[in-house]
Amino acid sequence: MRAQKILDAYEASGHLRRRSLCEELHEVCLRHSERRAVVAPDAELSYRQLDLTIAHWARAFLEAGLSGGDQVLVQLPNSAAYLVSLFALMRIGAVPTLMLPSHRHSELVRLARQLRPVAYIGGRDQLGFDCVAMVEEADPQELGIRLLYADAGPEHAGPVPCHRLPPLPGTADPEPPPLPVAGPGHRDVALNLLSGGTTSEPKIIPRVHEAYAYNARVAALRCGIGPDSVYLAVLSSSHDFPLAQPGVLGTLLCGGTAVMCASAAFDEAFAAIEANRVTVTAIVPAVAQLWNEALEWYPAQLSSLRQILIGAARLDAELGRSLMARTGALIQQGYGLGEGITTFTRLDDPEPVALGTQGTPISDGDVLRIVDPQGRQLPAGVAGEIIEKGPYTFLGYYGAHADDDCFTADGFLRTGDLGYLDADGNLVVCGRVVEQINRLGENVSPREIEHFLGLIGGVREAAVLGAPDEELGERTVAVVVTDGPLDRRRVMKDFEERGIARYKVPDEVIVVDAIPRTNIGKVDKNALRAMTQQQTERTD
Repeated sequence: MRAQKILDAYEASGHLRRRSLCEELHEVCLRHSERRAVVAPDAELSYRQLDLTIAHWARAFLEAGLSGGDQVLVQLPNSAAYLVSLFALMRIGAVPTLMLPSHRHSELVRLARQLRPVAYIGGRDQLGFDCVAMVEEADPQELGIRLLYADAGPEHAGPVPCHRLPPLPGTADPEPPPLPVAGPGHRDVALNLLSGGTTSEPKIIPRVHEAYAYNARVAALRCGIGPDSVYLAVLSSSHDFPLAQPGVLGTLLCGGTAVMCASAAFDEAFAAIEANRVTVTAIVPAVAQLWNEALEWYPAQLSSLRQILIGAARLDAELGRSLMARTGALIQQGYGLGEGITTFTRLDDPEPVALGTQGTPISDGDVLRIVDPQGRQLPAGVAGEIIEKGPYTFLGYYGAHADDDCFTADGFLRTGDLGYLDADGNLVVCGRVVEQINRLGENVSPREIEHFLGLIGGVREAAVLGAPDEELGERTVAVVVTDGPLDRRRVMKDFEERGIARYKVPDEVIVVDAIPRTNIGKVDKNALRAMTQQQTERTD
């Protein structure tokens, strides 16, 4: 009932259009039929080809036994197949859940436990890892999956048959007959995002069709995206930032071109920018650092690049100035989370605002406040928890976290992030209310890593924290008390055997006699930081 009232209000105010993402994209495809829509390693599609391909794949999914309401796990690299899979599943009313490329057996099982998916669509080569084989080797009863799709490799029958994804048709392919099912409703769930969160259980974020379409459109408006924009996706589009802030979806809904790159490595990204005359891309500060260093010596032609969107962590102002000087592009900083609020600086903001803040909310329907632990609103310049509500804020988690107390009594989402508003209303993000490590744009929960470390034989106690790192943004440091020797190599081997995502492996393992504690028995993180700093200085 609460969700319906919220959607009613934003439809009445004109923010939400009562149209699904599928309807929005189909209209754009008709309007820009011959324009280039998608450029990817596996295909280049005009808007007409994109529209036809979505229809072909939707029919193929129906014929394979998928139907409206089915939960489908999707774990594909940035590609045309990835985008077509998403929209084809949405078109038949199925709900794709966007797994990260780095997810392994541990995350797969925990997601399956919550979602009970009927199908999985994956890549045979995700930066050298066969995701489909991971599913094939798992216990079918544990996952509940009855249908597999792979982007490459042979098909096979068996208890869980594996199919190749349909081909990407060219302009000569005939137009398919109408689908025998109605499209999704504008209030249906379009897709599920996954929250990095602070718990070991993935938080599933359902995004409603009309609200997510609105989110992508207004983000595109703030960032100046239009039909002449060429957006390069180098971060995995399983994340909200490169998918819809404004990302690939925002670009497509504006009639622009989405260029899909499988890696953020500077040589691949720079080649894609040059070859496709890319005008805008989105990266995290750790990638910005690597690109900036590469530009000291790498011969890149980036004259087409007009702006670089930076999010997921605060950007060092000096790094921002250097990157702008070397690329000739403007920087727009942003803040956002899969659950809701998006902020961006404006293209005409002065440099101190562009490099020193995360800007303002993108919608006039957004309400953002900074509050103290008692929920009292704080004045400008005083840091507190960021809370927000607006037309595209999600309506609650799915499954295991459905009853999480993430909203205030008056409907504001508690983000768990710390920040303050400057005198002009620009947001400055300072950190987290609940500790979290931002490693190369991935959120790492110290509590989860401590749990996994405790499963290793001989580990009696573990404490995990983040430490500044020039390449990673933050590196994960594990301080452990053990009954014998332990090094990172053994930890990595144990994590791999348990099917834990590689980005969760601590970057540094320090063995100590005892973990420092405060006078009330809590782990003394300040003492731990001093200890790890001393260890780093000794090894440098």
